[in-house]
Amino acid sequence: MSTSSPTSSAARRFRTIDVRVSSPAPIGYDDDTFASGERRFASPSAAARFAVSHAAGLDWPDITVTITHTPVSDGADDVCVSGTAGEIACALAAIPIYSAGVRTARIPAPAYLRAAVDEVALPIQWQGSVGPDGRVSAEAGVDVRVLSTRPDPLPNSTLPLGQWPPDLAHDLARSITERSGQPSPATVTYLPDQGRFEIIHPVPISDTDAAAVARYIRITQLRANLAALDLVADADCAVGLAAELHVLESYSRRVSSTDDRTVR
Repeated sequence: MSTSSPTSSAARRFRTIDVRVSSPAPIGYDDDTFASGERRFASPSAAARFAVSHAAGLDWPDITVTITHTPVSDGADDVCVSGTAGEIACALAAIPIYSAGVRTARIPAPAYLRAAVDEVALPIQWQGSVGPDGRVSAEAGVDVRVLSTRPDPLPNSTLPLGQWPPDLAHDLARSITERSGQPSPATVTYLPDQGRFEIIHPVPISDTDAAAVARYIRITQLRANLAALDLVADADCAVGLAAELHVLESYSRRVSSTDDRTVR
């Protein structure tokens, strides 16, 4: 049987996590940074979910997310990451307490998907079969949902479209494939138990985000390799792997100090 002091129990109970999303301030601002969103959470997953969701909705090339825990014990869970929204997602996903929150973040569907929806729905709209909310409301329609997939750990996007005629679901899949420029076509699957068509298509990502995904994969591999090594018998190998891991982990992390130096 284990016991804990009332003080430590209270600290865990009232622990809060502050998240700040910011970017370099535009020319003319007095401050060096421009804050877009600040929230307080009770769990690391919720904090990471907000950070990634909010960052993904910003049209900024350089975003900084700062996560601070209060009260602070040793500062190990505090983090400051910077880069694109994809780089931030990968950096946070590499930290175990934030990983689950990253994958459940809600990020916008790609712009070409909206264009594909408009292209397919417009002829129906001219026939007066689109409701005031912009959704196709044809008779004998079926629910259609589009799932835009990205490589792990980047979150996927889900776009519900409401009722569509089944043939239009296939037309939309073809339009998505053409507009995405991806070699893999969008697929249409009917889910009878849910009474819904689901269109699944891969989203192209930037070279920067692809590199961040590759770093995330390598970080997980290095951690697994280090865990399997004998730190005495395999000391030389362990030192080399640990050095590589440190470089990868610090790529988009920033030093937690007043001078805010970037680690590269």
